[in-house]
Amino acid sequence: MKTPAHTTIDQYIQAQPDIARRYLVQIRKTILSVAPHLKESIKYGMPTFEFYGNVVHFAAWKSHIGLYATPSGNEAFATELKSYVVSKGAIQFPYDKPLPVKLITRIAIFRVQENLFKAKVKKLKVKPDITYHKDGSIWAIGKMKNGRQEGKWEWFRKDGTMLRSGSFKDGKQVGKWATYDKMGEAYKETIFK
Repeated sequence: MKTPAHTTIDQYIQAQPDIARRYLVQIRKTILSVAPHLKESIKYGMPTFEFYGNVVHFAAWKSHIGLYATPSGNEAFATELKSYVVSKGAIQFPYDKPLPVKLITRIAIFRVQENLFKAKVKKLKVKPDITYHKDGSIWAIGKMKNGRQEGKWEWFRKDGTMLRSGSFKDGKQVGKWATYDKMGEAYKETIFK
């Protein structure tokens, strides 16, 4: 639905009709429940979640909610999205059907991890070695040298938050290692020599 320019997601949601508002609130809560660290903004006139770039946009329309997870987000979940109207970068969730909360959760996690991966790869001179959880989310990112872990490595929970970080030299743990809580705060540090 066409609305005047808003500067916050709260303003955007409050300006929508009741049916749209319920869906918008549910999408927002769903995404923040798995990725509370995301920055909220308004981009292209739509509520947007950001983390190393845009994660997803969402918007109210006359008969549906649009979720904009980029082409990669749609491609990764093409099978699950077969019962919805989908274009290159958009998914339509009609108001006459329940919102697919689990699917939206998985899409959000995928997009957070995709952005995190892209940001980390940009910093590396060598293509990283990546290990995945069974659901396809990133579990670990680091470098290998002669078949052994080398340099900085990071491990992630399925929701995309960091679990552990540390370094290797010739396949052996060295230096400071940290374990993180779900809010990204280090709660345990170990030093390896």
